[in-house]
Formats: sequence, structure tokens, C-alpha cells
Amino acid sequence: MCATYFPHTRAGDPVVVHGRRGCGLTQGVRRYLDRADIPYHYVDLDLNPLDETRLAWITGGRVHSPVVSVGGEVLVQPTTSELELTLTTRGLPIGVTTQHQRART
Repeated sequence: MCATYFPHTRAGDPVVVHGRRGCGLTQGVRRYLDRADIPYHYVDLDLNPLDETRLAWITGGRVHSPVVSVGGEVLVQPTTSELELTLTTRGLPIGVTTQHQRART
């Protein structure tokens, strides 16, 4: 879905993060993905305003950063738990033990 709607994504990117450099939630999602060793493509909405317009259409209004696409499933401001669940449901292996996994043991 995202590769169709967003020209700044690549077809092989199973995870795409749309956000803003100054957004703490966006940076938190990116940090989580980096630590979990999940490859992703980052689209800066400040540099790509057309993508923000398209995201507003998909999400039904105002864009709340970050918006994460995992295999075409769109998550708006996901929590770490929501993101982890979606990644594992989509079959993306998480490379390291995440904070959520440590809390369950």
C-alpha cells in the first residue's frame, strides 16, 4: 500500500516511518527499530510535504507523527508494544531483546 501511495518509499521496504526530525515519538520509534535490528525507510515529512497530504487522506484527517507502515498496515503514533506486535505478526524477526520482551521475563 505505501509503495503505491508514497513516491519516497521503495518497494522492498517492509517498514516505513513517516515523521519529523524534531518529534520525540518519531525518534523513539526509530531508536526502537535500530535496537531491534529492523531495517526501515525514513521519510521526513518536513522535507516531503506531499507525503503529509497523502497520509492525511489515509489516516482520515490530521497527521500525527509518527505514522509507521509495516507491510502495508498503517500505525499512527504506535506504542512500542503495538509496534512489536505488528512486526512479529508480519513475520519480521526482532534482532535483539527489546524492553517489552525483558519486562515479560
